[in-house]
Amino acid sequence: MTGSVNWSLDQNICFIGFGEAGEALSGGFRSQSPVAWDLKLLSDELGFRERIQSVGFKPASSLEDALEGIDWVVSLVTADQAAIVCEQVCSSIRSKFTYLEMNSCSPGTKRSNSQLVEDAGGVLADVAIMSPVNPSRLVTPLLVSGPSAGDCVSFLNHFGYNASLCGPDVGQASSLKMTRSIMIKGVEALSAECFLAAQRLGIQSEIVASLTKSFDGLDWLKRGGYNLERMSKHGIRRAAEMREVVATIEETGLSADMTRSTVEWQQRIGELALDPDTEDLAKLSQLLNERLR
Repeated sequence: MTGSVNWSLDQNICFIGFGEAGEALSGGFRSQSPVAWDLKLLSDELGFRERIQSVGFKPASSLEDALEGIDWVVSLVTADQAAIVCEQVCSSIRSKFTYLEMNSCSPGTKRSNSQLVEDAGGVLADVAIMSPVNPSRLVTPLLVSGPSAGDCVSFLNHFGYNASLCGPDVGQASSLKMTRSIMIKGVEALSAECFLAAQRLGIQSEIVASLTKSFDGLDWLKRGGYNLERMSKHGIRRAAEMREVVATIEETGLSADMTRSTVEWQQRIGELALDPDTEDLAKLSQLLNERLR
């Protein structure tokens, strides 16, 4: 299949994976009678079927059912499942298709998936989600790269998304996403190490005041609480993404020592399985320290 994508308003669309990102980014396609498949449908975990139906999607009975006659596949799974899901889709699909690879994967993973899709008669677009999907939802900035990127940007923006062209090669968008995550998720990990240690030493307020003075305009009391809340809710998923960041760094020939530590902190906080309803730095620090003893 060539890099160009011919699309019309009458498109059959399937989401693979319907977690936070899938639900947040689902709104633009509701008029297309879209289909969704997620492994949680096998157990109907927490009323998962009703959740999919409530946003205008049809829950599929299987991956094969979801892919019947599909024109566009939107992959939104965890980073560690992206390659597995792509291989499963390519083994099951029987129509020409465009694969929107939206997962937080290394450029190498996206290029490998692109080859799988091409061998299956499709074309892959590398889509990078460049900010938290909530509360932004459809206005979340998306970067798109690959041979079909221009057509995919037009397609997405027609349905109300906020997509921008990044470049002609698969891997360009994910390179930006992964490199940015070194800093974003790394600062979260440093926040955990710094503020949890400060709380145990009884000097957290002094540390917050000192950091706020040193970083002009950055409210570390607010930012520190936000970072700990994000790690508490999404640490497992962030750790999976950061393993892909490690792969990205190593693909350049550099070591990834700092990012490996980010993986460890994100995993450690995520495994506590907290779901805090606060971003108060002192409260979260105390709660986390109690669990980390």
